[in-house]
Amino acid sequence: MKKVKLGDVCKIQSGGTPSRGNLNYWNNGNIPWVKISDIKEKHLSRTEEFITQEGLANSSAKIFPKETILYTIFATLGEVSILEIAATTNQAIAGLQIIDENICKDYLYYYLISLKPFVNEIGRGVAQNNINMQILRNFEIPLPSLEEQKAIARKLDKVSGLIEKRKTQLEKLSELVKSRFIEMFGDVINNDRNWPMATMGDVAEIKIGPFGTLLHKEDYIVGGHALVNPSHIVDGKISVDISLTISDEKYEELSAYHLKIDDIVLGRRGEMGRCAVVKEEGLLCGTGSLIIRPNDRLKPYFLQTIISNPTYKKIIEDKAVGVTMMNLNVPIVESLRVPMLPIALQNDFISFMEQVDKSKYIEKISVRVLTIFWQKVYIWK
Repeated sequence: MKKVKLGDVCKIQSGGTPSRGNLNYWNNGNIPWVKISDIKEKHLSRTEEFITQEGLANSSAKIFPKETILYTIFATLGEVSILEIAATTNQAIAGLQIIDENICKDYLYYYLISLKPFVNEIGRGVAQNNINMQILRNFEIPLPSLEEQKAIARKLDKVSGLIEKRKTQLEKLSELVKSRFIEMFGDVINNDRNWPMATMGDVAEIKIGPFGTLLHKEDYIVGGHALVNPSHIVDGKISVDISLTISDEKYEELSAYHLKIDDIVLGRRGEMGRCAVVKEEGLLCGTGSLIIRPNDRLKPYFLQTIISNPTYKKIIEDKAVGVTMMNLNVPIVESLRVPMLPIALQNDFISFMEQVDKSKYIEKISVRVLTIFWQKVYIWK
């Protein structure tokens, strides 16, 4: 199949940022100014910030016309969107204006999305995780006929639409759990129903992960017992790194830090309140985490729901200590107050959660299947 270089079929320019120190460049501005966080969907029609005509004239920012493809080239790489409005961008975003009539805009959009893993590999080799304009211009684009491009884009539009619907359904299911919790228990953080309260230390054993001196670089192997640090807690679940594991011997040596089923592992650095319930044996609490082991008065998933509440996270954050990095320690966590609800009510809520989780699992499988199909539609793969 014929291939063309991106720079041969597109006029490619990066944006710029007017000086933040000059309010005349920003105050009462009416020119949309795109930053990476604005790039969320296929089409972009609004921005959080605006610049003035004076800001435009005194910076490297430039106005890109409607239907320009935006492509992120710094920090967060490979995000793509199509402008539905004329707008400027910062220097972390390149504007691609198609100059070849044999290129279908939607086809190019999807192809650029497919390059994201490749682009991130390139970016990792650079200190600041970026790709320069020359690399971008040299991207090779497979070029079937214009009609084939349009047919591919139509298929991917349909599949992408189905994926988004599934993702929306997942978000609704998560909101349903939050609504059910409030319906059953009220605002437990402010305790508007006057539930009995206890400190975390009264209802759970709290233990900090091993000190860094207990684990050394040479202790790590591939395929052993995984460590659970804050970065391994994603969306309330444990997601281990098989390259950050230890041998059976080292695992036994650190038996005091074994995670048990129904423990809650809580990140004590970085994002406060990041936690997950342990579902399998053989994991080790990492140096950046701590263990909460509830007694029979508090169900693990119920406690996890409380800790994950944004208001409760803020309480934890306010109690954290440190100068360069905020940290939690055992006394801080032991002092946290939690509502003591009847076990029967806790179990009712957990049963509801389990039913929702089954629905979420089905939705996630659907998203995965659709995503695989989405990838296979590409004829260049």
